Amino acid sequence: MRPNELVRRHASVRTADVDQAREAVAKIFTPHRLELLGSTAPLDARLEAVSFGSVTTGRLRYGSDVHLLNLEALESYFVNIPLAGYTESRSGNASVVSTPERAAVFVPDLPGEIRWQADCTQLCVKFDRVALELELEGLLGRPAAKPISFVTSMDLTTAVSQSWLAAVTLLEREHHRSDSVVLQPPAAAHFEHLLLTGFLLAHTHNYSATLLEARPRAQPRAVKQAVDLIESEPEAPLTASEIARRVGISVRALQEGFKDYVGMPPMTYLREVRLARAHDDLRRADPGIVGVADVATRWGFTHLGRFGVAYRRKFGVAPSRTLRS
Repeated sequence: MRPNELVRRHASVRTADVDQAREAVAKIFTPHRLELLGSTAPLDARLEAVSFGSVTTGRLRYGSDVHLLNLEALESYFVNIPLAGYTESRSGNASVVSTPERAAVFVPDLPGEIRWQADCTQLCVKFDRVALELELEGLLGRPAAKPISFVTSMDLTTAVSQSWLAAVTLLEREHHRSDSVVLQPPAAAHFEHLLLTGFLLAHTHNYSATLLEARPRAQPRAVKQAVDLIESEPEAPLTASEIARRVGISVRALQEGFKDYVGMPPMTYLREVRLARAHDDLRRADPGIVGVADVATRWGFTHLGRFGVAYRRKFGVAPSRTLRS
């Protein structure tokens, strides 16, 4: 993304038409079905939103009781924060009543559903799936062995969540000012990462304990050498035997070291690094010049079908979609 494209202020919407409201919200957040719940009050839907790179924040309100239903699995992470009133939300089989003290969290690969009380205004935060998961890997200092599994409700009364919410509120307020520093590319990039990192630290998930450790365990010298080798030569035809030989330990010692200090086998780590490099190349490539097979081969994936499966599992989309986006 070029620096002048980092901040995107979306057009404000106010409408009493159900179809117009659905289309406006779907364009910025996610496709859904919108139904009035028997209320005689006017819909009076209002939406203001801004995107800072991979993070979108918006203020959304409906004047009548409504039901929002995603018919397909979500592709992004969402946090909905009521400023007044409440909603009843469901992500997969988990449900939560969200209030100004408790936000609802929605995750990819599951459908979402909201019963929205009339005049409830929410701050809605959308995180691009790939961006949030790569932010986690940056904090971990290694590829994530498993997808992020968030608790579906977020306690907004804790000090750490209040701190994160203050950053969300600041951006939501400041984007209206044409001279605000948050709209300048360097500051916008900083706030984008602040919201990503802050959410990973403020809300509970399966990597929380690791992130909150006082300090990570130091890796033995041979394991660090093996990690550095993989990071510097992921395109090379590396095997566990070759890695072990080059760092001067046995294959068994290499595997045990990675299990204890990296959290995954060395060849899994190699695959994850290759996938990340392939993802970066696909994002930057010209689809008229470069094909998926070219990128896959460059990073050591000789079986295109297996590459596609592994890529979709990690990033949630087919590599061809990344190339075209």
